[in-house]
Amino acid sequence: MDSFENTFDQMFEAVRKRSTTAVAKSESMEALDSKQISEEFSGLPSGPQEEFLIQSKIRPIFDKPGVNNSAIGTHPDFISLEGTKTTQKHYTCTIFVDIKGSTRLSLLYPLEFVYEFKNAVIQTCVETIRSFDGHIHRLMGDAVMAFFGGRSTQKEDAVADAINCSVTLRAILEGSIKPWMERRGLEAKDFGFRVGCDFGNDEEVLWGSFGYRNVGEVSATGLAVDMASKLQGLAGKNQTMLGQGLLDFVYWPEKYSTIKTRDRGDGKESLPVVSPNITDADGNPLNYKMRQLSYDKSLEFSALPRSFREKICSGSVKDHTEIEYKCYSTENGSKQEYISASRFLGPDISLSFVVRSRTNNRLKFPLKVVFRKTNHGPITPEDERDVEQEGVVRYLRKEKVSKYDRSFHPVSTVEIPESTLYRGLHTMKCQVYDSDGILLFRDWIGVMIK
Repeated sequence: MDSFENTFDQMFEAVRKRSTTAVAKSESMEALDSKQISEEFSGLPSGPQEEFLIQSKIRPIFDKPGVNNSAIGTHPDFISLEGTKTTQKHYTCTIFVDIKGSTRLSLLYPLEFVYEFKNAVIQTCVETIRSFDGHIHRLMGDAVMAFFGGRSTQKEDAVADAINCSVTLRAILEGSIKPWMERRGLEAKDFGFRVGCDFGNDEEVLWGSFGYRNVGEVSATGLAVDMASKLQGLAGKNQTMLGQGLLDFVYWPEKYSTIKTRDRGDGKESLPVVSPNITDADGNPLNYKMRQLSYDKSLEFSALPRSFREKICSGSVKDHTEIEYKCYSTENGSKQEYISASRFLGPDISLSFVVRSRTNNRLKFPLKVVFRKTNHGPITPEDERDVEQEGVVRYLRKEKVSKYDRSFHPVSTVEIPESTLYRGLHTMKCQVYDSDGILLFRDWIGVMIK
């Protein structure tokens, strides 16, 4: 991804240039606490129209063509319901994003600057959601509500898009927005996103027109839709809460989520279900399960650029400019690259995990490549479920072109075959060591299976 770290710089600059009361020229800028803010605003880089700036960076990485230019409001698949009494049952994956820590900005900085900053953050949320084919339903102050999925999208893929969106939102926050704030002397420690996400199947979600023809909207109703909002309210700063509907539908692994806890006077309290615990028609507690998305673990298999993930991934991902790691799937006789955890594959599809290294460098060959598979989900046999398998070892060697040509092939390649078997998310870790046993490279590819 080109200049991913500068994404928010470009977004803010685009908003600032459009503003009729640009903060950089406002006399109230003198009231800012940090002199650095006024000095650096004038030096921000100019960029393309902000509406598609983030999409142009994210969508190619996740193999999504073009841009998503859907408008806010009624989901395009349900426009026919506007102003009618007709309803339709159809699945959706709902996401609520709330910006935490922005309210106090109005007490610290001029309103013109606060507007431009908050608008740039909201636009970043909007465009990140649209980058994953989400549909923006509503903006509510500092919050965004969106739906993933539709008539032309597989249910599982809508969930994959929502989770990838949640991970990417925090990655942009950690890797772009917070550094931008810190460089300009803004308080960043209490700023962040809180996300709630849940999935409702076809029989659990009803779409219809609410209100009146001129004062109304087409929206979805159902337990999962309502729970997404509650989950957002229960999320901690920079955390995503996943609801039971999503967790159970795609068998989301416990390895990539945790039970939320909160501090009490006598220790920590576990919160495995949505609180307050609502009851059903018979007065029985619903015990609606929720878990907190494990950001660092999920970032390991994200398709975001490896070099960027290495900077914010707590030392687990290790990039090397001379080493490449990819996965390929063979579907209907056609072999194509499978982007890590970008979509759900059908069962019984052939996979190949491929590692390539350039040989015209100072790497100490042979390179030892270790592949370690981990399968998850209740369908996976118990003896291999949630357990990292014994490593499969291959070697990258420098090979001469021929006995007549003593030069080396420019690239050395190894691969291992696999296939899709069990529903859920599975991973293949790859580690590469040089001949001295020094770790050069480490990354994961996530494979989602229907």
